[in-house]
Amino acid sequence: MLNTSQKNFFSYSYLFGIFLLAASLPWSNLLMSISQFILLLSWLLEGGLIKKIKNFTKNKTAVVVSSVFVLHLIGLTYTSDFTYGMEDVRKKIPLLFLPLIFSSSTPLRKETFEKVLSLFSLSVTAASFVCFYILLGFTHRQILQPQEASIFISHIRFGLLISMTLFILGYLFASKKFLILKIFIPLLIVWLILFLIMMESATGLICTALVSVILLLRLIFSTRNLAIKFSLLAAIILGGIVTAKTFSSLSGKFYIQPVIDKENLLLLTKSGNPYSQYTSDLETENGNYVWINVCEKELSEEWSKRSSMDYYGKDLRGNEIKYTLIRFLSSKGLNKDAEGVKVLSANEVKAIEKGIPDVNFIGIFNPTARIQKIIWEFNTYTKGGNPSGHSVVQRLEFWKTAVGIIKANLLFGVGTGDVEKAFDTQYEEVNSPLTKEWRLRSHNQFLAIGTAFGIIGLLWFLISLFYPIVSENKIRDYFYMTFFIIAFLSMFTEDTLESQAGVTFFAFFNSFFLFCREEKNQTDKTSL
Repeated sequence: MLNTSQKNFFSYSYLFGIFLLAASLPWSNLLMSISQFILLLSWLLEGGLIKKIKNFTKNKTAVVVSSVFVLHLIGLTYTSDFTYGMEDVRKKIPLLFLPLIFSSSTPLRKETFEKVLSLFSLSVTAASFVCFYILLGFTHRQILQPQEASIFISHIRFGLLISMTLFILGYLFASKKFLILKIFIPLLIVWLILFLIMMESATGLICTALVSVILLLRLIFSTRNLAIKFSLLAAIILGGIVTAKTFSSLSGKFYIQPVIDKENLLLLTKSGNPYSQYTSDLETENGNYVWINVCEKELSEEWSKRSSMDYYGKDLRGNEIKYTLIRFLSSKGLNKDAEGVKVLSANEVKAIEKGIPDVNFIGIFNPTARIQKIIWEFNTYTKGGNPSGHSVVQRLEFWKTAVGIIKANLLFGVGTGDVEKAFDTQYEEVNSPLTKEWRLRSHNQFLAIGTAFGIIGLLWFLISLFYPIVSENKIRDYFYMTFFIIAFLSMFTEDTLESQAGVTFFAFFNSFFLFCREEKNQTDKTSL
């Protein structure tokens, strides 16, 4: 039997574990593991274990949420690669432990609950400053793409954390009356949005935009003030128009083909060398044809004067330098000859060496760069280009492959441990255009579950996602629904639960918002 001081010690160590876990999410997988170990140890040593387990089993929501872990255990019973399966189960442990611990422990007072969220927000913001420092090049770390500045966790997971932080900051701004917060919080919100743009975090930006629209629509339907209704509606419509016009303008550079005057094409360069004119190749860059006015003899000679990297070799991203150079010159509207290479600045030569194919992609703040890259990927893919290495269109190949596996293993899937093996086999069977290094898994959480556990497992997973909204009446819960929408949207383009950072993000906030808050009918005396 523990005395009062011992109970207090374990209560505070439990709180420390929560704060440490919230703070470690954007920084370290190791700290995430340590903080969860502290939580589990405090939970066990505090005593009352039987009562806690009973409280957990009586909480239907907690049981349903944690059952996803059980699904992975069941998948081990019919897998052939047990070693891989056990490693996958190890990653999924937070899906069991966090609902178990949080649902059977004393809930937090509102003040403590908000302090956890505030610490998380400050930690994410601090991580963004560090990543920005790296992006600026002060660490002399080789950064070929903005996303590579996210050195602690995947830039995609980091984008989700930033999106979550933005809405937490929005809540703190609306609920707190301190003047310094009213000034400081909007600055942080603006900074984090700018940082998402600099990092070209499509997932983070899309999640933030869609959740914002949903919240605005909810406010429109709930408010009785007509002026507010029409102002918000106008803001949504205006935002939609600006977005549509931006996409239309950028798409025009790829899909509205300029006319080629074949009768008046240039024959010779300024030095008297013949141009090659590949008029049947309609690839464009920044609205200019790539394969018009090309003289590789001059390109090779002049490039060797500007760079130590071989014209016929690879750039730092692994693409052919000559192809990157030709695309870059095309993006500037220059002929692909000696004169074109001569006018390149030293900074532009370095950009080409790094694998940057378009002058518009240079610099750390290009609001439309990511959109242009995605449009280019689709344009090239639809014309028969290889999707390997192109983050968006190669997902189409991942998804096709996953669907093929699911069709062949419709009811129960291939099991927890055989997913990677199934993908390797399917890629070979369909003769996938993806090169071997890019033959990855589904990058879609629903397809990942369907591949491993079939239609039955996918249905189980979907029930575990939506059950808490119904059972706990969370549809009007700002925090839970914000988190849920962000996590749910991320699962369409990412296998969010297949990495430690992703599964911990999901398991922590899902359990934290469901079980860690003091209910209105509880008093502060029964809360931490």
